[in-house]
Amino acid sequence: MSPGGRRGLRIFLITMVVALIVVGVLDRVAARVVADQIATRAQNAENLAQRPDVSLGGFPFLTQVVAGRYRDVQLEVRGYEQDGTRIDRVHADLTGVRLPLSDVLRGAVERVPVDQVDAEVDLTFNDLNAYLASQNSQLKISPAGQGIQVGGTVDLLGTAYPVSGTTDIGVAPDAVTFTPRDLAPDLAAVIPPGLLDTVRSLLTVRVPVTGLPLNMKLRSATVGADRLTFAAGGENVLLDATVAPTVAPAGTPGL
Repeated sequence: MSPGGRRGLRIFLITMVVALIVVGVLDRVAARVVADQIATRAQNAENLAQRPDVSLGGFPFLTQVVAGRYRDVQLEVRGYEQDGTRIDRVHADLTGVRLPLSDVLRGAVERVPVDQVDAEVDLTFNDLNAYLASQNSQLKISPAGQGIQVGGTVDLLGTAYPVSGTTDIGVAPDAVTFTPRDLAPDLAAVIPPGLLDTVRSLLTVRVPVTGLPLNMKLRSATVGADRLTFAAGGENVLLDATVAPTVAPAGTPGL
C-alpha cells in the first residue's frame, strides 16, 4: 500500500473511532434525558411524594429515541403509602413505552402510553403490622417458614384469649387477605369447640393495597424472611400529568 493509501486508512480509522465515541456519548445523554422525562411524568401523574428512579435498557439507545418507542424501562418507587398501608418498594418493568422525539426535544411531554407493566411490590411485615395497629387490631402477622402465622388476643364472651394459627393467603387485585387454616392445637383446651369458628373469623385479616402506581393490580404473593413480595402488573397504562390519579376505594378492612 502506498504512503498516501496508508495515511488515508489511518484517517478513516480515526474518524470511525471518534464517531463511535460521539455516538456512545450521545446515546447515554439521550438515555438520561428520556429517563428524566419519564420520571417527571410518573411522579406528576401518580402524585408520588418522591421522584421515582428510572433506568433505560437497550443498545443502541438512539434508535429507540428516533422511533419514540422504548422496549425496556425500569421504574422504582420507595416508601409509597396509600390508605394507611405503606409499601416498602415497587419495582416495575415497563414494555412498549411511547415517547415521541418531538415531545422530548420541546420538553412538552404530558402523556406517556405504556403497553405493559410487570412489577414486584414489597410489603414488609413491620409495615403490615403497623397498618393493623392503626386499625386498633390486637393481631400480628409473621412468617412461618414458607407460610404465614397470625396471632394475638381476641375477646370471646368478655374474656380475652391469646390465639394463633397458620393462614392461607388470598390475593385480590387491591388487597391481601389472611384466612386461618389451622389453629394452634392448645386452643381446644381453653376455648369451647363451638367458638372455634368464631376464633377463625376474628383471626381473618384483610389489608388494602390500593392506588398502586401505573394502575397496577396484585396477582400473587411470595413469603420472604421479612416481607411479602407480590407479583403485580397492568396493561395499556397511560401516564397523564394533566389528569389527577384515580384510586380504587379501599372498602372495609375486615379485621
